[in-house]
Amino acid sequence: MERMAEEASIKAEEKEPKTAVRKASGSRKTASKPKRMKFVWSVVDANSKEVASFPYPAKAEAEAQAAALSAKTGKTHTVNCVRVPMGDDE
Repeated sequence: MERMAEEASIKAEEKEPKTAVRKASGSRKTASKPKRMKFVWSVVDANSKEVASFPYPAKAEAEAQAAALSAKTGKTHTVNCVRVPMGDDE
């Protein structure tokens, strides 16, 4: 029994203490630029499915299209203002 205790103490002395490994700090991502958005008029049917879209200054054209589609199909079509991301060329 004493022998086992001596072996255990010798093994404990032989082991080198672990050096503290420093964890890398969180990633240093730069804040992404907010994407530029624009407003467009979207003509949608009763199921909220987009049928057509028009640039923001063309609201009258969008409303005319919605009225024409409502008269043609007999189902309601509405005009919504929607934000969409701008393309690179805009």
